[in-house]
Amino acid sequence: MWSEGPSVRTLNGPRFARALRAGALAVLREQETLNRINVFPVADADTGANLAATLRAAAAALVPTRTLTVGQSIRLAADAALEGARGNSGAIFAQFLHGLAESVGSAVQVGMKEFVAAARRGAESARDALAQPVDGTILSVLKAWSVALEEHARSARGFPELLARALERARLALADTPRQLRILAVNNVVDAGAQGFVYFLEGISSIFADRRAASWLRTGLSAQAEARPFAAAHAQASFAYRYCAEALLEGRGLDRKRLAEILQPFGDSLVLAGGGSRLRVHIHTNEPLRLFSTLAELASVARTKIDDMVLQQLAVHHSSIALVTDSSCDLPETTCYALQLVRVPLSITFGDEAFTDGVDITPAQFYRKLATSSVSPRTSQPAVGEFRRIYRKLLETHQSILSVHLSAGLSGTYQAALAASREVDPRRIRVVDSKQLSVTLGLVVEAAGEARRQGASLEEIAAAAERAAAATKLFATFPSLETAVRGGRVPPSMARLAGVLRLKPILSLDRDGVAEKAGVAIGFPAALRRIADRAARWARGARARALVAHANAVGAAEAVAERLMRRLGAADIAIVNLAAVLAAHTGPGAVGVAVRRVED
Repeated sequence: MWSEGPSVRTLNGPRFARALRAGALAVLREQETLNRINVFPVADADTGANLAATLRAAAAALVPTRTLTVGQSIRLAADAALEGARGNSGAIFAQFLHGLAESVGSAVQVGMKEFVAAARRGAESARDALAQPVDGTILSVLKAWSVALEEHARSARGFPELLARALERARLALADTPRQLRILAVNNVVDAGAQGFVYFLEGISSIFADRRAASWLRTGLSAQAEARPFAAAHAQASFAYRYCAEALLEGRGLDRKRLAEILQPFGDSLVLAGGGSRLRVHIHTNEPLRLFSTLAELASVARTKIDDMVLQQLAVHHSSIALVTDSSCDLPETTCYALQLVRVPLSITFGDEAFTDGVDITPAQFYRKLATSSVSPRTSQPAVGEFRRIYRKLLETHQSILSVHLSAGLSGTYQAALAASREVDPRRIRVVDSKQLSVTLGLVVEAAGEARRQGASLEEIAAAAERAAAATKLFATFPSLETAVRGGRVPPSMARLAGVLRLKPILSLDRDGVAEKAGVAIGFPAALRRIADRAARWARGARARALVAHANAVGAAEAVAERLMRRLGAADIAIVNLAAVLAAHTGPGAVGVAVRRVED
């Protein structure tokens, strides 16, 4: 299969590596084609990018491989694909490689008979990875290809002929996908994941005509191509679930069937790839943080990733004004979904380890890291380039953008957003300094969303956000100054004195959005009562909206919410997790309450 000549009948490690690289390059060349035809399971225009990234990770693990057996090579590729898998298609392909590796085992090399058996196991493993397998997808092409390999194994003179015949069967199965999936027929496309696998097979076949087809350097594909406009077919994108969530689990005896039963209620497009001591979870959901918390109770969560598909889906749904904020904005996930809110993440670093807030580190993971790390966390604003990328993407399909951010008196995020807006299109982008953070920023963003829903113009929405900012107040407290001492913001002597006297600070923000002291309380329970009472007094008896945020202190947050409900006469007050990028400054146990006087 993997060297020149029609009679190659054995597969060794270097030959497998050369074939995988050639297949990966074929997908990399056509990833934008795959993005454009991507309409299932969600028309988010990223199947090509996800499959290419997964194959890139697998191929990169096999350089160099001259001393590896075929079993070692396939296992390396499968593990790398599992760790680097992106999206539904990437997770399925990683599981295909995983099944291939299980079948080949520790073999030094394999013949056609052994390879055919391994391909069948890989196809079965890929189907088993999905909680709800669907025909008319990459699964159908994998099955047709593996069946064709079995049919022609005895008559083929070698791997080149065997693969050529199986490739033809895969192409026929690909052409049949619109008949199996109505959404493909309606949009006059084939399944993107299935087409990606056919590209992969074509790449493998190409090395017999030109061995250099497996060369990464010759093709100049080391960098990703810039995305092209989405296809018109994406107009039918589904908004059922907002986030594409992924997690890499580690532990002994991971039970795929039990995990599937537990995770299915969280959303759809569930894929469980891998096995043994490592398992990758992929799912579309509206509750990614609750999902990760559940996973943490079942296994060790080594890595997580959240893609906000709203940014992708908004590009295929017409809306005149897009609403953008940053990851310091704390709101219930259902509210973020209803607003179709795009959040630009800040960053958190522990020494040399960097994390993207809310994307590859959740609040629960942050607190575990905080407890075990010998270095204090540091936070940083999003880069101007990240704002620039998101603004340009949104302006492809929106008339304008309102971008509302945490206080310029606390972070350079507002300035980064403002600089990006001037570079992209200052006439169509309005950037607002909320002079708030966390749940108070959330209430300002919510007010902007209300104005947009009522049909206000960009300037009117910005004005509504600014009025809401002036009518919103934050009161917060925390049980310990330990995190502030570690970060160098409070002298150790002051913290010791506060501990002896049981003094708990009450903090707020002034008119310029700068932190200010708003009093002290003796004991943490008294401090919790104090912030609820201060928030109620701020409302002045007017109609008010309130939110409560907590840093791993849900019991304390519930007590504040209950007291505030009684004071305001509210039926309910939502409680949210404090963003990890803010908890890095408060430490665990902090509770904050936001209240906004609502305009008539």
